[in-house]
Amino acid sequence: MYLIQEDIELFFKLWCGLVYGVNEKHKIIPHFEKPVYGKSMPREPFIEVRKTLWDNLQWIEEFLCDSGGEFTEIERDILASWGKYAIKNTFVILKHLAKYSVFMTMDADTKLYGVVGISNPIQDMLFSDVPLVTDAVLLPFKDHIITDGFLEQHRVLLGKGIRDSLGESYRKAKEKSGILLQLGGAPATPVAPRKPKEKEDKPVIPVYAGDMPPELKDLRLPKTMIPRYLEISEIITSFCSDMLDEEYKELCLYTLAKLCRKRPSPLESGRANTWACGIIYAIGSNNFLFDRSQKPYVPPAEIAAWFGLSKSTAGNKGAEVKNILNINYFSAEYCLKSKLADNSAIWFLSVNGWMTDIRRAPRELQEAAFAKGLIPYIPADME
Repeated sequence: MYLIQEDIELFFKLWCGLVYGVNEKHKIIPHFEKPVYGKSMPREPFIEVRKTLWDNLQWIEEFLCDSGGEFTEIERDILASWGKYAIKNTFVILKHLAKYSVFMTMDADTKLYGVVGISNPIQDMLFSDVPLVTDAVLLPFKDHIITDGFLEQHRVLLGKGIRDSLGESYRKAKEKSGILLQLGGAPATPVAPRKPKEKEDKPVIPVYAGDMPPELKDLRLPKTMIPRYLEISEIITSFCSDMLDEEYKELCLYTLAKLCRKRPSPLESGRANTWACGIIYAIGSNNFLFDRSQKPYVPPAEIAAWFGLSKSTAGNKGAEVKNILNINYFSAEYCLKSKLADNSAIWFLSVNGWMTDIRRAPRELQEAAFAKGLIPYIPADME
């Protein structure tokens, strides 16, 4: 979620005016032209000024005193609230929900904040999947919490142990104080009890009547899902022959089999073409298929076009597949074998409370991690 256009324009009016006014008075960087929303605005002046501004919140009150009648009373109240309630901290972004992204503090008194984007959703500002660590400044803005437009993402990858610990911290913080949707003492969102899902009638899928094809015997597919597997696998194989390679095909078919074995399987409904696209999109995004520096490289628009779908439909189905199977950068089983050694996300684990690259740890620790299924192989064996 992000702000409506009227509020986007209001934010940039206030933010541009504040950054320009603070710099004019305190000479943080050489003079730059006053930024105006709608025109090209260089990022560098904002980056330099904000570094100092958020450590000197009294400057906002000074700015308001100097600004005279430039702002309305409502606009002045918003700026004043930034000076009172801005939060500069290191956060873990845990998840993206329909109405906001969840930011969690990393200190002893854990707090959860529901943060909305400004002109784009928060997830569009990030270069990796959640959970991730970032430095940010949270600001009150009308009935929302926003950032100042900058997220300084740490290039630290969180191993399974750390993610489990974060999940537990999230649950405890949510039960204790909920998710804060406003700053300045506003109440948190209540934690509503989950309602049991109503049972739905499932469509009848024909049971495969023929002999089990040899290539399917090791997949342990329910007989009811064999026709569906064959239908979708044919589409995946065709796409990989045209656009990808054998390694991608094998991993996508492995993912398809996992979905077929789900009870109940989500593949029981929906178009085979759309599911095939979603599987490829999910595996591709998890293996940097959309990165121009990688080979193979296939942009999302080309995947969607091959399947005759819109880019948003392809992306949404890919996200659905990732959510169902919990596919992320830390999941070795959904990483191409050729990329395992270079995917540092898989190798960072919590050892005695410290994030450690297990590849540089003693062999006995590697063996213990391997025995627990935390890493795909023992790195020392590959030396």
